[in-house]
Amino acid sequence: MKVSLECAHCLLERAGNQVKLATDDPELQMKIIEAMTRFLGENFNSDAVPSHIGTERDLLVQRMTGCDPYEGLKHQSNAMALRILPELLQLVDGKSNAKARFRTSVLIAAAANSIEFDVSGRDFSLNELKTTIDHVEDDLAIDQIEEFRRLCQSAKTVLYIMDNAGELVLDVILIREMKRLGAEVTAVVKGGPVLNDATMIDADEVHLNDYADRVVDTGTPAIGVNIERSSDEFRNLFTSSELIVAKGMGNFESMTEFDPHCPTVHIMRTKCNPVARQVGVPRNKNVIMIRRPAAD
Repeated sequence: MKVSLECAHCLLERAGNQVKLATDDPELQMKIIEAMTRFLGENFNSDAVPSHIGTERDLLVQRMTGCDPYEGLKHQSNAMALRILPELLQLVDGKSNAKARFRTSVLIAAAANSIEFDVSGRDFSLNELKTTIDHVEDDLAIDQIEEFRRLCQSAKTVLYIMDNAGELVLDVILIREMKRLGAEVTAVVKGGPVLNDATMIDADEVHLNDYADRVVDTGTPAIGVNIERSSDEFRNLFTSSELIVAKGMGNFESMTEFDPHCPTVHIMRTKCNPVARQVGVPRNKNVIMIRRPAAD
């Protein structure tokens, strides 16, 4: 997926937000924004990919400030999600059959993508999250959950590409259901800090390996999937997987730059107009959609 006009504003606005999180020094803040506008002037064009440009933006902020702007918020997000995880697991286990458990777990994963876990001072109660799950169902513009479930029954190896800290806690519910259907699930986090995306630090913090068969990182701090920057280990896992689950818009933006080699399930909320247009649904809708290889 390539950038559109709206992406320029979004990229710069998020840079400003990150700068304010990273430093209180007004002189340094201005230097970073000056560097950012120069970078965008040189690299923002019709061939650019939003997630790739966003990666360079984040790394620029980190280089100039020497810190990860989202480090504290990620810890808060994980703690917040862990508090409600036990009751959500019980909610799924209370369903009458395997099909209902799977559907509910997918809706929880979609709800997790719609929540802005990285908002400082924000907390969520179980009742509020249940309401969000109900709204996920109401706002479900593309619903391929049953096809997804059948794919899990036939696929032996599944790659589950995580999105944000906090969100990954609720993804374990879906991973558990996928494993119950017979799939071997490898969970993937980022190879270093970028945005508020989950890294191995977050995976260890929430005990992700208690749910997934294996936890690996991409080998690079990059938004979405950047094959060229990724480690050999991740590339080999990616190309050999029989089914891929990709959370969030960053993964969608990057992975639509190449044809899928296996069925790829995107679970996300269309939080911006460019992604919504690419998917073919209105903005602020929930999507569980499957992209398949051309031969399929």
